[in-house]
Amino acid sequence: MPDFDSFNQSFAMMQGLVVVFFIAVVVMIVVGVVNRARVAARDNAAPEVSAAARVLDRRIETTGGGDTTVSQRYFVSFEQPSGERFELEVPESEYGLLAVGDNGTVAMKGTRYLGFAREIMR
Repeated sequence: MPDFDSFNQSFAMMQGLVVVFFIAVVVMIVVGVVNRARVAARDNAAPEVSAAARVLDRRIETTGGGDTTVSQRYFVSFEQPSGERFELEVPESEYGLLAVGDNGTVAMKGTRYLGFAREIMR
């Protein structure tokens, strides 16, 4: 006669693990949505600021691949004359226009990039 008690115990344990995994995934999604909403609210409340800056570096963050869609986010690091450095996510359309070493004025609202006015050398 088969041992159904150990099978039932194993099945119950697997059900418990599936429930714990599902709850963990839901919690991670909720935390991500709340964090994004918090950053968006803070950026919306921030004043628009312009600052003299130099383009220090550029990078592309690529996620996905394999069986999922590839997505890319574009970032530019700026340095102010005081030496303070900061990084902003920029639209793809502007990423290609910004070259390392460009000097000008960067406009931002919180952590949201608004634009870069290049200083024209004469």
